[in-house]
Amino acid sequence: MLAEFEARTGSLGALVADIAQGGAARLDTVVVPGTAAPVTLDVGLVPAGEGVLILARDVSLAANMRNALADSRRRYKDIVEISSDFAWETDAEGRFAFVSPQGALGWRADDLLGRQPSVFAIDPDDASVADPFLTRQPIEQTEQWVRRADGQDACVQISAMPLFTADGAWKGARGLARDVTDAREREAELAEARNRERLIAHIVRAVRDEMEATAMLRAAASETANALGAGCAIWRVANDADGRPDFESGATHGGSIPAGLDIERRFEARLRLDRPEAEGIDALVELKSADGRALVVPTAFRHKVNGLVALFRGMDGEPWSEGERAVLAEVAAQLGIAHAQLDVLEALDRQASTDALTGLLNRRRFVAELGARLAGSRRSGTPGALVYVDLDNFKAVNDILGHQAGDAALKAVARTLRKATRANDLVARLGGDEFALWLDMTDEEGAVAKAKHILELRGDLVPVSASPEKPLGFSVGVAVHDPARPESVDELLQRGDEAMYEVKRRGKGSYALAPVVKA
Repeated sequence: MLAEFEARTGSLGALVADIAQGGAARLDTVVVPGTAAPVTLDVGLVPAGEGVLILARDVSLAANMRNALADSRRRYKDIVEISSDFAWETDAEGRFAFVSPQGALGWRADDLLGRQPSVFAIDPDDASVADPFLTRQPIEQTEQWVRRADGQDACVQISAMPLFTADGAWKGARGLARDVTDAREREAELAEARNRERLIAHIVRAVRDEMEATAMLRAAASETANALGAGCAIWRVANDADGRPDFESGATHGGSIPAGLDIERRFEARLRLDRPEAEGIDALVELKSADGRALVVPTAFRHKVNGLVALFRGMDGEPWSEGERAVLAEVAAQLGIAHAQLDVLEALDRQASTDALTGLLNRRRFVAELGARLAGSRRSGTPGALVYVDLDNFKAVNDILGHQAGDAALKAVARTLRKATRANDLVARLGGDEFALWLDMTDEEGAVAKAKHILELRGDLVPVSASPEKPLGFSVGVAVHDPARPESVDELLQRGDEAMYEVKRRGKGSYALAPVVKA
């Protein structure tokens, strides 16, 4: 019967048989066959006369858990060794007790074992870097910026579980960490590119909403300066007195350009496209002085430079970032197109408002401008004067020398009248050989003096006269506008015209003053 019991109970039967044959009492753990699965028992066996007393406790669950834990840790380490993440485990003292064999963030595993997680801290005084490695509760994919072995910053994504003893005491933590720096940098670059696109779109919309050239450049300077937290200045290309291209200020926002940068002068040579310095004209240039720094890039359209745009700040400001450089380059590209559009609009405006032969204002534009000047005169209470000029002996030039000579004579008259006026005065060819001037803030005395001065300049017309017997000259009518007395543009022009014809009737080559407007 004992043999049958031993066959059915395996190792337990062997123990009973041993004690029954005179063996001593003993404690042991045995595994016996079960109907579904083997059963693990803690047993105590004591001789009892001719039999054996057996005391047994089923510990299958605890044994299975221990085996599973051992198997889990072995599998955990196997997974760690073949994964791209690095695994770690800290002990109750907060030191690394395990680090995957490949190490972490440039550190060898042996370099980290026994050390505190603060080895990863970017700032030695920042204790928060250790938090995920010493966690008291489960964490899932927490991101932390840490320091690599080579001193570079890295972003790691950490998942961790705390470890506790059987009585609930914390004994460390275990987790996985993945270096996600490259992914975060790519995301940051993408976000910066999107922000840059939105910024450029905003600036372009602000510029396109303005139809007038000066307002357009002011909007561009303002939006760029506010967006980048720096001053912004814009220049356009114009021709100087000698007809050479030069930079003229278009708009500035965000304070004054720091002294010593001298941006226009530095780019003058580059603007002369026949000079070697013109090479690389479209590149960003950084300028510095004792008072500040600037980032400058020329604007261009179809490879022809048509302006400049610059960011500027004091020397105590931050150096220019790659993002600021990229935005300025985009702004310059858009301004190059805007400058070209402005050039076309201004050319069309000049064609519509100037006399094609002389370059003076035409009658339509002069009348429109004169209306605005009269309104300004009334608002300010200051007088102004209309000077109406008709040429003497011009018909003889056409009859004797031909129409080309007549055109040359009209151009000479335009140059003479420009020479006789101030920059803010209006000078126009009304048609044929009739010209007109408007003089701001000029009373009767000043208007008469101007008429006499014009008459003195008739010597400039001798080279384009038909003959000494028929010299070109001027008949001048003067009409002074009193802002206290209402008068329309047509009424003012009529008074000037009548005064000029009074001179013609008297024999030409002089001036006449139109009667004042009656109240």
